[in-house]
Amino acid sequence: MQQLPKKVQPPASQFEKPAKERLIETADKLFRLLGIRVAPSLIAHEAHTNMDTLVRYFGNGDPLVARFIKSLIAECEEYWRGLAAEYPNDPASQLRWWLAFEEDQIGYMMEPRVLLSRTAAELFEPRKQQHPLLREIEEHWQAERRRVVGLCRAAGLRDPIELADKLLLLVHGARNERGAYGRLKPSRVLRQAGIELMVAHGAANMPVTDHAPDLD
Repeated sequence: MQQLPKKVQPPASQFEKPAKERLIETADKLFRLLGIRVAPSLIAHEAHTNMDTLVRYFGNGDPLVARFIKSLIAECEEYWRGLAAEYPNDPASQLRWWLAFEEDQIGYMMEPRVLLSRTAAELFEPRKQQHPLLREIEEHWQAERRRVVGLCRAAGLRDPIELADKLLLLVHGARNERGAYGRLKPSRVLRQAGIELMVAHGAANMPVTDHAPDLD
């Protein structure tokens, strides 16, 4: 009598990592591709484990989302550290290269800054108490604002808070546009508009080169 085929198992190498680690890595991948509303059962399935294991380690799944958010914020912070190391004691250049970098990133939906915006939108629920994970993203954005204000002030630019808010308005708008307008998208002039604002607030009119340094 012919036996039924056994359930196909993934290669043994995929099980070299503990289930907890596989769940973390799989959740990160799926959150990036599908958003944080992905079903926990799909995470468990793709990690080659089961819901009991997921619940044992991560409860309702919020700890996985928290890890994901922290990883995105860490990626963003790493960029700023690299920029400061590349242009030490030169806040004006840090601002210019930041604008160039943000313009070069247009269209990259998997870029951590865009993923943070998408995740914040998924966490926001009208008429409900603010989700604590949303607050973590907002605190990161507030820290980013303080950093840009500090750079504007250190560069000796006039009205640094006003200038920083204008630059952040440009940058966050570009991050959330991401190709919605086709080839001639408004975000293509992000760097030009940002530098014009800096010049209007007292910066020297020194255009940057075509491409931002790869600091990510």
